[in-house]
Amino acid sequence: MKIITTLLIGIFCLSILAVHADENHEIIEKVMKEGLKGDESPLAKVLDGKASKKETKDLAKLTATMKGTKAPAGDQGDYDKLVEELIAAMNAVADGETSNDALDRLDNASNCKACHSDHKPKKKK
Repeated sequence: MKIITTLLIGIFCLSILAVHADENHEIIEKVMKEGLKGDESPLAKVLDGKASKKETKDLAKLTATMKGTKAPAGDQGDYDKLVEELIAAMNAVADGETSNDALDRLDNASNCKACHSDHKPKKKK
């Protein structure tokens, strides 16, 4: 009986981890696809000065959903720093900082390769 109970608890814990990992992936994917990726993305509009205040605020809200996500790969501390800088840079622009320095900071913080090279899982062959 103890073995069955222990086994059931283990299965339950693994299922919770799997659900959390899927949710984590969905959040990151949503931010990338809906906010940051492409020449016509909300981020591109913000960096080009073509986004409205509402679009900029909406992108800041979307970006903020990444706070607390787990690094898909690599060091969690390094990943957290990148996410925090992206959120901070986006919030600064959403709060009205539109200087070249603020936009350069956002451009650097949203650099895909900076995050993907260490934190995007390698594709299995």
